Amino acid sequence: MKFVRGIAGVLLGFGFFYFVARYLAASGSDLWISLAATIAAGAIGGYIAALVAGSHEFPWAATVGLGIVGMGVASMREAGIDRPGWFQIAIAGCGPMSVMVGAAVRLLTRRRP
Repeated sequence: MKFVRGIAGVLLGFGFFYFVARYLAASGSDLWISLAATIAAGAIGGYIAALVAGSHEFPWAATVGLGIVGMGVASMREAGIDRPGWFQIAIAGCGPMSVMVGAAVRLLTRRRP
């Protein structure tokens, strides 16, 4: 049951990130606003993954971060020269870090038995 909760957490956390990054952040013309929205979505996605997983929060959140790196690489290949290289590298680098911050916030706000 813990494994199923972990997988569900990863899917929900990455799904939230993907929705924000693909439909909300990517539609903006300002790259800095898009970057900020992506980082915030990563933190919230990490929080969701840790919340749903219930135990072993960091490994499950790290899986979401790994998905963000994969999405960043795919985005680099897809966007090509349309976006500056620093933006794509920032997304692929800051995304996983923000996911781990979201998981840490979840652990810090969790009730202790």
